[in-house]
Amino acid sequence: METNKGSSNRWLGFVLILISAASFGSMALFANLAYQAGTSPTSLLILRFSIAALLMLPIVIWRGAKFPPRKHLFGYMFMGAVLYTLQAQSYFTALKYASSGLVALLLYTFPVMVTLLVAVLGWEKLTKDRVLPLFISIIGTALTLGQINGSALGILLSLSAAVSYAVYIVMGSRLKGDSMMGTLIILVTAGITNSMLSLNAGFQPPQTTVGWTAVFALAAIGTVLAVSTFFIGMRYTGPGQASILSTFEPVMTIALGSLFLNESFSKQQMLGGLFVLVAVVLLAKAKPAEKLATIQ
Repeated sequence: METNKGSSNRWLGFVLILISAASFGSMALFANLAYQAGTSPTSLLILRFSIAALLMLPIVIWRGAKFPPRKHLFGYMFMGAVLYTLQAQSYFTALKYASSGLVALLLYTFPVMVTLLVAVLGWEKLTKDRVLPLFISIIGTALTLGQINGSALGILLSLSAAVSYAVYIVMGSRLKGDSMMGTLIILVTAGITNSMLSLNAGFQPPQTTVGWTAVFALAAIGTVLAVSTFFIGMRYTGPGQASILSTFEPVMTIALGSLFLNESFSKQQMLGGLFVLVAVVLLAKAKPAEKLATIQ
């Protein structure tokens, strides 16, 4: 019975992480529509985190979720105020200095960083079952994203986003407490930090109904749903597998761009998507990660 329960929980984790990846993959579509409506990247981040926090609040109250222990509370606050903010600011700024393909490709080096980091820390074993899907997913991501070009600053910012996101995932995997409460803390602190960073930039909200709808969708789907399902799913899969499964995100981004923004979807990108799906299947067949350490 315990084995069956563990297996079903692991499959639930896989499904939740893939839902999270698909939700994160929708961000580019909603952001593009918001930009067309006149908002700026900085203003979009303020609205994203503020609306997402307001959406999360009644869920947390309804669940009766309690604040995590003090050191875990500070951990969630650090994740939102520093790591998530750094990742978001670096990513959206990098798009000004490099192609979206290069930015996304460098961002998706984070599964390698996560896998190596948890192995170095002794939290998960680095096995063939982990390494093979990891490299297949990286190849698939490179094929999916296609043409790349950009400046040194764009490359540096993209790598900064990858490093901060890798640390964010690893740190989040060790924190305890209610996942929804943790998500709310992250969103609130990220919203505060991004608002402080934008004081000199001015606030530029969307000028159309379509733009506001896109912002709301970005907050609800690309943030609340994406972040909460990732945290819940990662508790069943571990950070290494969760990060590799997240490479499904650019596949969804390309697919949505093709469907709604009339962006081309080449045979190379289809092949890349197939590689990512192969990596997902291999992970599904792999043995559960051995967790070698915990934080009390």
